[in-house]
Amino acid sequence: MNSRLPETLSAKQEQTRQETINKVLHALSELQAQGCRLSIKNLMEYTGLSRSVFAKPHVRAVLTEYVAAFTRPETPTTDEKVPVHQTKEQKLRAEIREKDTQIKRLREEKVALKEECELLRGRLYLLMQRQNLE
Repeated sequence: MNSRLPETLSAKQEQTRQETINKVLHALSELQAQGCRLSIKNLMEYTGLSRSVFAKPHVRAVLTEYVAAFTRPETPTTDEKVPVHQTKEQKLRAEIREKDTQIKRLREEKVALKEECELLRGRLYLLMQRQNLE
């Protein structure tokens, strides 16, 4: 028994995953830009997706990466020494780290969008082929 899915079904599933990921990323950035709290409830309202979608591994990975990239530890542990006045160099290094994280996230998003674009091109090609046969 062959447990491999047909190629068209796999492509459709991947396309759906990418669309969901893009919808979640867009919602995260919009909610953050509006100053809203990033919660599953707010994401559900903004995207129209069900709660179970946010438990799926590919969506959970996006949420984890996004939150890690844009949140800072609120209170340092007692072992950490936080200078009262950071030097200009320290501030710039922190800003560079934040920008590097943002660049990494954007590169990953770019790859996901390219994959989605390829899937859509393939789907468009198949639809055009069907239309030409009719």
